[in-house]
Amino acid sequence: MIKKQLGREPRGVVGVHKRCGYGYPQVIVTRPVSATYSNLEVFPTLYWLTCPYLCKELALLEAEGLIAHFEERIQTDPEFADQVEKNHEQYATRRLSLIPTVVRENIKEEYPERYRVLAETGVGGIRSLEGVKCLHTHVADYLAHGENPIGAETVKILAKPLDCPTKQCEDEESL
Repeated sequence: MIKKQLGREPRGVVGVHKRCGYGYPQVIVTRPVSATYSNLEVFPTLYWLTCPYLCKELALLEAEGLIAHFEERIQTDPEFADQVEKNHEQYATRRLSLIPTVVRENIKEEYPERYRVLAETGVGGIRSLEGVKCLHTHVADYLAHGENPIGAETVKILAKPLDCPTKQCEDEESL
């Protein structure tokens, strides 16, 4: 189902963190580190929104400039900026917690730049605390934990049900 929702083979799926009211995956958790014999790949987006309905609705909000609204709010509202910064820190902590300690220590020693991406970037791997990478990652984080201030406000602004009205994941033709 996740492959159908994304339109591609999913990478590094740890599991489904949240399902919609119809029982289909809505938010998945992805592995922050993948390793082969010759390569170590870091993927800082921990929560991935898979629901086609929500992805489409959020893309519309992004096209309307909602990211710029949040970036301006971070600049002008210190309390909101603090909430966003705290959320970025919690996200990085959760991301690191999925990596076994021995692996984490090895990455820190052998690949310090990649370790910094895991330990110091925020939601979706954002490096700048004044920026907003995409609404999808913030909403996925909010749906996973209920604590993301950008995700929470985005859901309010969306002002629509979080489940599609048509059970579109049930219909293979609609995906």
